[in-house]
Amino acid sequence: ALATSAAPSARPPTSAAAMRWVARVGAAACLLVEAAAFPSYASSIPNGGRVSRNGQPAPGVGHVNLMGTGPRNPFGSDFATARDWTAELCQKDSDGDGQSNGLELGDPECVWTPGDTPARTDDISHPGFSDSTTAAEAAPVPAVAPTAAPTAAPT
Repeated sequence: ALATSAAPSARPPTSAAAMRWVARVGAAACLLVEAAAFPSYASSIPNGGRVSRNGQPAPGVGHVNLMGTGPRNPFGSDFATARDWTAELCQKDSDGDGQSNGLELGDPECVWTPGDTPARTDDISHPGFSDSTTAAEAAPVPAVAPTAAPTAAPT
């Protein structure tokens, strides 16, 4: 009889082990994407770490992908142009939903500066998507008292 020698071969991982490995790698990748997207600009806008869209956290506020990769959304394009939180960017309605970026991000009066606590820290909506709005009210515009009619100069 002839003896055959079989070379030892590595066993492929079981499907359960493979799935655990894929899940771990996927989770690590998500954490890396979030870590890379979140800190870069979050502190440059009011409530940058509290923005959500449809109940999902949105650390990549300026991007179409909520985690912060890929193309910019309208707010991201406007922020890239402004390069900072300005009164103009605050007053703008980047996503066209009828609410200013400042209202959506909790700075309806456009007075926030980095390091300060915004006027509102709850009910923060996404300024880059029109399907995300806040129930917060815009700051009331002060009423201007009527001025008296000018009197004619004496003749």
